[in-house]
Amino acid sequence: MARIVLALAALATTRALQPARRTTSLRAAPVDEAPVAAEAPVAADEAPVVIPEPPKPVPRNDVVRSNWYDLALPFSPRPAVLACDLAADAGFDPAGLATSKVDLYNYREAEVKHARLAMLAAAGWPIAELWDGPIAGVLHLPSIVEQNGGRDPSVLNGGLGLISPVYWVGVVALAGAIEFVGETNKARQKAEDSTWMLTGSWVPGDLGFDPLGLYTTFGDNAQAKMLMETAELKNGRLAMVAILSYVIEEVVSGKPVVELTPLFFEPFWKVVEDLMFAAPPLYAQ
Repeated sequence: MARIVLALAALATTRALQPARRTTSLRAAPVDEAPVAAEAPVAADEAPVVIPEPPKPVPRNDVVRSNWYDLALPFSPRPAVLACDLAADAGFDPAGLATSKVDLYNYREAEVKHARLAMLAAAGWPIAELWDGPIAGVLHLPSIVEQNGGRDPSVLNGGLGLISPVYWVGVVALAGAIEFVGETNKARQKAEDSTWMLTGSWVPGDLGFDPLGLYTTFGDNAQAKMLMETAELKNGRLAMVAILSYVIEEVVSGKPVVELTPLFFEPFWKVVEDLMFAAPPLYAQ
């Protein structure tokens, strides 16, 4: 029994003196993972986001006048392109020249330019025949109108060779400057408002020149401005007819227009005086 006890004690001592075994555990290094954002719950009844449309431009005039008394030719229907978008639109286009809005605006710009030149010419033609001689006398210069038989120099009347080339250079330079200003203003207005045809932010003939503020005489809204544009065009159309009449009268008669129709170009009291002295006597002797 004693031997067994001694053997067990020796065995226990031997195990106690042996080095402890090192246990190595292989563990993976921790990896930093980006946090996953939690998806927001989507409501089943949530409506999709709708981007609102920009406000539609307000037209200058949305009333198309097609009554017979509003048309230049009552027996002819109004052309589709002439929808009263522009001032002084009486539906007159018997030749069908304006086939689109672009054509219509180009023709209107040409009409406005001719109307303004005609208004200047209708006033300047008789004024030149009346005042050229006195002004030339004050400046001690020869009178071109008097040298041309009292008539204004023109293609049909002749006398254009009497005018200095310096004058023509000045006229061309002034016309070019005005045209440049007009085209620059037109390009700027069109770039700022792509719907200018509807809103009227630019209209044919708009040079941005109104030092006296006459454009807003009838008001500052679109309809009031169209009234002033209509007045300008009606006067311009009448002036184009008038200047054509001047030319025809002087070519046919060979006399200045101020002599043919003095009633329009002399003061009223002068007209009355001429009528009184030119009248036949009431009682014959």
